[in-house]
Amino acid sequence: MWLRKHALLLSLVLSFATVAAVADDAKPRTGYFTVSTTTQELLGESGAAALAEIFDAGESLEWQLSVPANYDPDKPAGVIVFVNNWSKGGGRKSYVPVFEDKNLIWIGPINAGEGVSLDKRYMKAMLAATIVGQDYAVDTNRIYVGGFSSGAYVAAMLATSKPELFKGAMFAGGALFWEDKTPPGIDLLRQNRYVFIAGQNDLALDTVKRTAQAYRAAGITNTKVLVMKNRRQEMPGEGYFAQAIDYLDGVEASE
Repeated sequence: MWLRKHALLLSLVLSFATVAAVADDAKPRTGYFTVSTTTQELLGESGAAALAEIFDAGESLEWQLSVPANYDPDKPAGVIVFVNNWSKGGGRKSYVPVFEDKNLIWIGPINAGEGVSLDKRYMKAMLAATIVGQDYAVDTNRIYVGGFSSGAYVAAMLATSKPELFKGAMFAGGALFWEDKTPPGIDLLRQNRYVFIAGQNDLALDTVKRTAQAYRAAGITNTKVLVMKNRRQEMPGEGYFAQAIDYLDGVEASE
């Protein structure tokens, strides 16, 4: 019921938004920085009204971006929307070379960690692709969603409800399956790619493996499990992160 309600809401909100880049003569900003806006600024009065039950009027919404220094608007970039389980939205600084090598923009919602309502976490992540598309040329075939720990649950909901937008997902230190409620977009899910990551000593490892197996049993064969050596529950190192992006990009084969 929750997923169905939000899928309908997303359809309405996205009718006011776009992922396509807006032409601008100004040089796009690169590096590590914060973007803030309100739903009215981003979506207009009607779009903001559609989200009035989730965000207060005039409420400031923030995202942390990392745009590679070698970003070229003539070469549309991939995007990874990442939901953490804490208030900060940035990725590891050690990921920067990966962003540059893979032509990838990171965006994570700020104040969307544990303790924040699921509605807000979900919708802030959902709006992130629109934020990036305002100022950057985006490869719509390389828009991915990811999450860590409880953020992986939010990422799973997004990947499940909007498979036409998120062409792949990365679930780190946590995973969630839809059980017996098959998503209406199951055929698209089967065309997308998914990476499940956990450490050898992560208590969530068994859950992550079981969820990956459930995806495969549902006909989603484009899945990969990465088990980090001698790690507990923590964000992937840059090597594992790069492997995950390669798999989502179709560089690595399925297991």
